Amino acid sequence: MSGVSIDVFPHGELNTILDADERVVWTGRPEYGRRFFQPIGTERTLLISMVFGALAMWSTLPFIPDKALFGRVDAIWVYGAASLAFIFAAMWSAHERQTVLCTLVYFVTNKRSIVCRRGRNWHAGIRLYVVSNAHSATYPYEVLLTRPHPSLKIGALMDQQELNPFGFGLSHLGQPVHWGKITVPVAFEQVPNAAELLEMIKSNLPHD
Repeated sequence: MSGVSIDVFPHGELNTILDADERVVWTGRPEYGRRFFQPIGTERTLLISMVFGALAMWSTLPFIPDKALFGRVDAIWVYGAASLAFIFAAMWSAHERQTVLCTLVYFVTNKRSIVCRRGRNWHAGIRLYVVSNAHSATYPYEVLLTRPHPSLKIGALMDQQELNPFGFGLSHLGQPVHWGKITVPVAFEQVPNAAELLEMIKSNLPHD
């Protein structure tokens, strides 16, 4: 089972986050998706759908009679409004994904896997949210085949509200469609060396 714990700190000093006998063996960040124009996962699917939908919508314009009850001028207004809605939705999903991924830092220590997420709390104060899972021989770690780079699932939350800095938590539209349907994965997202990290975690499992 996942033994995920959540700690919140008013600052991000590494010596505060780690235990006295804990040492960092790897640190990293998402390798893709931190830039605005790097759509991934569900976001990319929605973006492609909106582009084709807009093209199909505007392609009907020449076939609408000027003097019809719903004339060409009316269609231009409606199509324009729909297109602006598509653009706004695309920009918002990109902003959401960038906001989450740009504030993530990953750690593997000799004792646990850690996802750090910096964000504001409900009082607008900046906090460091530390989500960690102690290395376990029984937890089903999983390399997730996300694109363009794989991700490594290191834990799970029962509900997104368990970790919800003001704005967003760990979830964003750049994640695959099935994420968060039952539990919310805690993962090292978009890391090319996901398989190597899994072996690194296994090599640091506690000895009985």
